[in-house]
Amino acid sequence: MTGLRQRLLTEAWGGTWHRMWRTKKVASGVMETPLSRCLSTLDITLLGIGHMVGAGIYVLTGTVAKDTAGPGIVLSFLLAGLASFLSALCYAEFGARVPKAGSAYVYTYVTVGEFWAFVIGWNIILEHMIGAASVARAWSGYVDSFFDKALSNFTMSTIGQMHAGYLASYPDFLAFFVTLIYCSFLTLGVKGSAYFNSIFTLINLCVMSFVVIVGMYFADFTNWTSGDGFLPFGFSGIISGAATCFYAFVGFDSIATAGEEAKEPAKSIPRATLVSMSVVTAGYVLVGATLTLMVPYYSLNPAAAIPDAFAAHGATWAKYVVSIGALCGMTTTLFGSLFSLPRCVYAMAVDGLVFSWLARVSDKTKVPIITLLLCGFFSALIALLFDIEKLVEFMSIGTLMAYTIVSASVIILRYQPASRCNIKSPSHTQIATPTPVGPPSPTTPMEDTMKGEGGELRSSFRWLLPVIGQREAGVVVAWTVVVFTMISAALCSLLQFGSDFLALPYPAVWAVFLAIVLIIALIFSVVVITAHHQNELILSFRVPLVPLLPLTSIFFNVGLMMHLNPMTWLRFIVWMVLGLVLYFAYGQHHSREGEPVSSYSTLLSEPAPAGNTVFGSVQHTLSHVTAKIASAASEDKKPIVEQDEAGNDDL
Repeated sequence: MTGLRQRLLTEAWGGTWHRMWRTKKVASGVMETPLSRCLSTLDITLLGIGHMVGAGIYVLTGTVAKDTAGPGIVLSFLLAGLASFLSALCYAEFGARVPKAGSAYVYTYVTVGEFWAFVIGWNIILEHMIGAASVARAWSGYVDSFFDKALSNFTMSTIGQMHAGYLASYPDFLAFFVTLIYCSFLTLGVKGSAYFNSIFTLINLCVMSFVVIVGMYFADFTNWTSGDGFLPFGFSGIISGAATCFYAFVGFDSIATAGEEAKEPAKSIPRATLVSMSVVTAGYVLVGATLTLMVPYYSLNPAAAIPDAFAAHGATWAKYVVSIGALCGMTTTLFGSLFSLPRCVYAMAVDGLVFSWLARVSDKTKVPIITLLLCGFFSALIALLFDIEKLVEFMSIGTLMAYTIVSASVIILRYQPASRCNIKSPSHTQIATPTPVGPPSPTTPMEDTMKGEGGELRSSFRWLLPVIGQREAGVVVAWTVVVFTMISAALCSLLQFGSDFLALPYPAVWAVFLAIVLIIALIFSVVVITAHHQNELILSFRVPLVPLLPLTSIFFNVGLMMHLNPMTWLRFIVWMVLGLVLYFAYGQHHSREGEPVSSYSTLLSEPAPAGNTVFGSVQHTLSHVTAKIASAASEDKKPIVEQDEAGNDDL
C-alpha cells in the first residue's frame, strides 16, 4: 500500500489504533483481526451450550410442567426447540458467510443496511445487559436461599427497602459484585475465559445426565396415563408452554459473536450452532420427561422441582448435586451474556455507530477491555437496583426481532445476484458473471439477462410479470419478504386479539373474511419468492428448504412478538427513541459505511458505496473522505483490503 493511501486511510479512521482493525486475507484464508483467533469448535460449542443451559432447566421446567403443559412439556420443549432451531440454521449460514464479531448486527449490516443494523445492535445490547443482570440476581438469590435468606434480610435491615416502580425491594450487592468479578475473568483473555466456561458447562452437563439417569430409576409411567393423562391442559397448553420454553433457548447467538475469535469460523460456527442446539433440546426434553415421570405434574414445587422430586423418593442427598449444577449453569449463562455484549458494542464502534474508543483492543489480551468493563458495570448496576422479573420480558422483544431479521436476510441474500452478495469469506466461491445495472429491457427475457446470477424470474412464472413488473434482480424478493413479515404480523394480531370473533360456532363474518384474505396473501408471497432463481454460491453450510424454513421462522418469531405484553412494546419504543437520538446525533456523522473498511466493505471483494444494500441506509456521506480516497485510487489501483490468494484453498 503506498504512503499516500496509508496516510489518507489513517486520517479517515481517526487514529493509529484503527490500523489494527484493518483486515486482509492471509495464507490460511481467515481474515486477520485485532481479536485473538484461538477458539476451537469445541470451545464455541460449549460457549453456546453454557449460555442456553442456565437456571432455566432447574426452575422453568417445574413451572411450565405444573401450571401450563403438564407432561406435555416434552412436546412444548420439542416445539420451542424446533422454532429456535429454524433461527439457528439461519445463524449458521451467516456464520459461514460472515466470520466476524457482532452476530445479528453484522448480518443485518451486510444485508439490509446500516440503519436497520443499528436498530438490531441497539436491541442486542439491551438483551445481553438485562440477561446478564437477571442471571446475576438469580445466582445471588440461589446462594441466599442456602443461608435461609440471611443475606437479603441483613441488607434490608441495614439499608432498608426500595419502593419505587420497577426497582427491586432491596439492592442486591452480591449480584453486583458477582457480575464485576466475572467481568474481571473475561479481561484475562478469551482462551482462559473459554477454559473457565468449558469446565463449568461440562459440570452442568454431568449434573443434567445425573438427573436423567438416576431420575429414570424412579420413573412411574402411570404419571403420564392416570388422571388427566399426558395432556391435562390440552393442545393449547402445549402451545403456551412452547411460548414460555422458547426463551430457554435464547443464547445460541453468542456462538456467532465469537466469529472473529474462532480458528476456522466458516466451519466452526455452523457446526457449533447445530450441535449445541441439538444437545440443549435433547437435554431439556429428557429432563422434562424425567421430572414428570418421577412425580405427578400437579405435585411439583416450581421453586425447587427437581430436588423435591428426588426427596419424594427418599433421595434428599440429590439436592446438593442439583444445586451444584444450578450454580454452574447460572455461571455459564452469565458468562455467555458478558462475553457477547462487549463484542456487539465493539463491532458497532468499529463501524462508527457508537463512540470509537469502545473499539480499542488490548495489545496484550486481545480483548476490548474498556468496552467489557463498561458493559459489565452497567449490567451490574441493573442487577443491583432493578426488579429483573419485570424486565426479563423486555429482553425477549429484541431477541425475537434479531431472529426475524436474520431469517429474512438469509432469503434476501439467496435471491440476490451472486456478484452483488460477493461476501469475502474463504468458505465460498461465486460466479463471476457481471451484473447488469438497472432493470432489463422489455424486449430481453429477464432470465437471459441474469442467467446464472440469481434473483431472476423463472420462465414458468412469467405470468407474474403483470403483477410484479420488470425489476432489478433480487428487488422483488426483498420487498416480498417485507410484505410477508407485515402480513404475518397482521394475521398473528388477528388471532391474538380477535380470537373471540373467530370462535366457533358463530364466528364474525368480517373476521373470517379478513383471516382468509391474509392467509391467501401469505401463500401468494411464498409463491412470488419461489418463482425466482436462487444464486449458485457454494457455502460450507446452507439452510435447506429456502425459502420455506426461514419464512416459517419469521412467522413463529412474529407470532411470539405479538404475544408480548403491551407495556413491553412501550418500553421498547422508549429504548429505541434513546438509540435513535444516539444514531442521528453521533453514529450518522461518524459512520464508516462508505469507507474502504467497515463491517460491510471488508466483507466484500470490492468496497461498496454507502447505502448499496437491498434497502439502503440512513447515513451522512463523508464527502471529503470519499474525495481523498478517490484521488488516492486514481494514483494507485491496488485494492484497499489486501488479499493473499496463496491460501485460498486451505479451507
